[in-house]
Formats: sequence, C-alpha cells, structure tokens
Amino acid sequence: MLQTAAYIVIAYLSGMRDNEVKALARGCLRTETDSAGSPYRWKVTSLSFKGEADPRGVTAIWNVGEPVARAITVLEMLQPPDVDHLFNRLHHGAGGHKGRRHAAMTTGQTNDNLNHFGAWVNRYCDSHGRHDAIPAVNGRPFKLHTARFRRTLAWFIACRPGGTIAGALQYRHHSIQVFEGYAGTSDSGFRAEVESEQALARGEHLLTVIDAHGHTRLAGPAAAEVARRLEEFGQRTRFQGTVVLDDRRLRWIMNRDDPAVYPGTYISCVHDPAKALCERARQGAFEGLGDHPQCQPLACRNVALTRENTDAWRGEIELVDQQLTRRPPLPPFLQNRLLRRKHQIEDLLATTQEPS
Repeated sequence: MLQTAAYIVIAYLSGMRDNEVKALARGCLRTETDSAGSPYRWKVTSLSFKGEADPRGVTAIWNVGEPVARAITVLEMLQPPDVDHLFNRLHHGAGGHKGRRHAAMTTGQTNDNLNHFGAWVNRYCDSHGRHDAIPAVNGRPFKLHTARFRRTLAWFIACRPGGTIAGALQYRHHSIQVFEGYAGTSDSGFRAEVESEQALARGEHLLTVIDAHGHTRLAGPAAAEVARRLEEFGQRTRFQGTVVLDDRRLRWIMNRDDPAVYPGTYISCVHDPAKALCERARQGAFEGLGDHPQCQPLACRNVALTRENTDAWRGEIELVDQQLTRRPPLPPFLQNRLLRRKHQIEDLLATTQEPS
C-alpha cells in the first residue's frame, strides 16, 4: 500500500510516464541546498523511452517538488538494500509471491494496486466518518490507471492554475518548477499536453462567448478582428445547426481552425505577429497570451476588451487611487509612475467604445 501511495505522488506531481517512473533507481534523487543548507530544488534522474531509438531508454532529469523527493526517500527505505529499482515488486507486497522475486511490476499490476488503494481509501473514510472519499462514477467505483495522472496534471495546470494540491502546492508555481526539467522539453511531450488542454479550454470558453453573442459586444483596437474571427469559428463548429461540444471534435477543430483569440483578465488578445509588442507572441508561444508578464496591453494594437475586461481596468484604477491617497504618502517617483499608469488606463477606456 505504501509503495502504491508513493507511485501516486510521483506519477501525479512529476509529469512522468509510467515507464519513466518504473525506471527510478536507488540514488536517483539529487537535492540542491542554499547557503544556509536549506533544500530548495530537487532533481530526479530516470530514463525516457518515448520517441527514443534506443529501447533501453536515454537518461533524463526531471525537476520535482519536496513531496516527490520524500516519496522517493520512502521507497529507498522500503526496498531491500540489494534492490536498485524502486518499483520492483516487494516480496511482502501485492503480487510479490507471484513470479520472480524483485521483478519489475507490470502496468496491469500497478493498475490493480491503484484500484486496491482506492478501495482502501473509501473503506477508511467510511469507517472514520470522513466525507472526502473517492466518489463513484455512474454508480461504479472510479477506475484508476497509470496514464490518468500525467493527463490530469496537464489539465489542472492548463485549466486551474490558481488551484492547489492538498491545500498547499499551487499548480501555477508547480508547473514552472516541472517545466524547468525534462518535462518542459519538446521530447517529453508534457508541455504539448498542457497546451492541448489549454487550447481545448479556450475553445470551450470561446464557444460560450459566441453562443451568448459576446463577440459582437467588444471594444478596443482589435474588436472588429476578434468579432470576425469568432464569427467564422462559430460557423465551423456548427453541425446541422448544433454547436459541437464533443471534446475530441473540438480538439480537432482547434488544431485546424484555431481563431487565435486568447481571453485574459484585462484584455482579449487577438494574435497578429505583425502588430505584437511582446516577445512571447513573436516567438510563437501563444497559449497564455493576454495574461503573461510581458504583455503590454496599454500600447498593443492586438487588444480587444470585453465588459469583464473594462471592469477589471476600473478596479485597477481604484487600487491606484488607494495607493495615491495612502498615509504616509509614497515617494514622488512611485507616485508619478502610478499616476502615469492611471492616465494610460483612462486613455485606453476613453478612446474605445464601451462594450454593451
């Protein structure tokens, strides 16, 4: 049971595939510390197999968090000293009596262990009056399998970046850490999975906007272009008068006919590289446009505004006013910067037609 719990932590929080997790061996963890001796980065060495010419795999390094490091430490203690691979079958564990001792667990055995673990969690919750059991799906126990963890992590990073894991680890920060290692490379494919989930979520949001005719009520320099693109996108997603919401079909449509409109808190960005001011857009890193640190919304001509965007800008003006009237007052340099930003926001709102 403990080995299965460690597998769940590693597979979910690292973005590693099942065979990459199974290749973890004793001594795979490296901890980096600061000048005070406090750990701040953990790196795991394993083997990558997908797309590699060598069937034995190639060495790769993943950046992980402290929970993954702790799980690896537990596994090293759990395995006998003469066993290198951390996910070899335990002699006293499930399936340990079958076949060769210390043989690697198959994917099928791991799936069985995962679902035994899920059943144990629900029995524990039931006997202790807890309400956080694993819910049934269509009246049946939820079936876990090894591929689900990486896919679910990609979905949460893409669709719930502000959410937290176990109330502590924020997905946005976790994704930055994970992408620094092998999981962030094109060879890994994990970043592509996250971007695919982001595109799907964006497509669903844009269809909701189109269905509510929100694309006809925009302001800003790129409002007409956004309206045109979304009108065409809406037509392509309709089949016999019905909007297609099937994930597989929508994913296919986004791959083929992505309108390149990226909703954000303060703006909706319509990607046009000829007008883009940010390096991100010019380099082709499209997902997240409109909500990234290098965005220049007060100067860029790729900007369209929804009513929610204009409300966000007004909230920004209120925050600036609060800073300008605080006591003791801010230094003159900061006051001037805040005043300049306030005037730029007011100019943007004054020179654009108000969304209705």
